[in-house]
Amino acid sequence: MIEGIYRVAFTGMNGSGLGILLLKNGALAGADVSGGTFDGTYEETADKRGVLARWTTRFPAGATPVQTGKPLAEPVAVPSENTLPPDLGAGNVVRIETALGPVNVIFTKLRDLPQ
Repeated sequence: MIEGIYRVAFTGMNGSGLGILLLKNGALAGADVSGGTFDGTYEETADKRGVLARWTTRFPAGATPVQTGKPLAEPVAVPSENTLPPDLGAGNVVRIETALGPVNVIFTKLRDLPQ
């Protein structure tokens, strides 16, 4: 089951970071150490071989995205859509494509959530 609380460790072309992610009842929400926040949805793919996730990452002014390595002059919202593996917390590197560039992410499941 993909639902749960995850630690996310990520690396882009110009840096790395850490964050936390919650997946519950089709909702996706989280935050990272740069002040970025994640908000979106997820659902099982039609072929049941993955999870289609759609979210927006919002960065505050002054944040430095790992994709660019350049501080942002103003707040930025970056929409993303990616298919995640069904074994998300297995410790494998997952490549996430974003409008700012690719990010390699390792999702570590911290705990399941109560039903």
